[in-house]
Amino acid sequence: MIAALRGTVTHWDDTTSIAWIEVQGVTYEVRIPAFAAEWIDSVRDLPDTLIYTYYHVSERTPQPLIIGFPDLAARDFFRKFIEVPDVGPVKAVRALTFPVSEIAGWIESEDVKAIQQLPGIGQRLSQTIVAQLAGKLALDAVAPSAGRASSRGGDRSGVREDAIEALVALQYTRREAERAVMEAMRANTALDAVEDLIRAVLEQQSPA
Repeated sequence: MIAALRGTVTHWDDTTSIAWIEVQGVTYEVRIPAFAAEWIDSVRDLPDTLIYTYYHVSERTPQPLIIGFPDLAARDFFRKFIEVPDVGPVKAVRALTFPVSEIAGWIESEDVKAIQQLPGIGQRLSQTIVAQLAGKLALDAVAPSAGRASSRGGDRSGVREDAIEALVALQYTRREAERAVMEAMRANTALDAVEDLIRAVLEQQSPA
């Protein structure tokens, strides 16, 4: 069982949702759910990134499948999600196109119609999901996942998001803010405080 990988994301293909994670000279192929695509792209080339994983292999799918998540809450939700009849790991990873907290909220409010927005999830399966999971999801899955696990990779993710929000408040567009923050973090991997990261971005953007 591979519970997590800590290393560097050396490759990300958003068309196949496949990331390559290099860990001490070994590169793992990891499938990333669509809701985490922006996150995995933002940590590309950053060292010491922590990715929580679900490892799957069975008689039907003998080729091992590693699925990656940005935090424990998302992985724990995934584990519960695949326990629903007719929802296996392959279908689940394709279905998670919305944030886990949002999907969990739909389940808790028994919003069958909203759940049907997920790829491959029809009306009957939506009803089954509600019947199986409503009232059984952890609070951290239902709440917005702004907080991250207390690891260096998780801490940097929270710092990154806070810096982006601060730059948006300074009239940057979200795309501009995300690009500027990623460039600053790649240029200086020691940045681990919001104030320092914002200062680096502003210095980077100022004319020479």
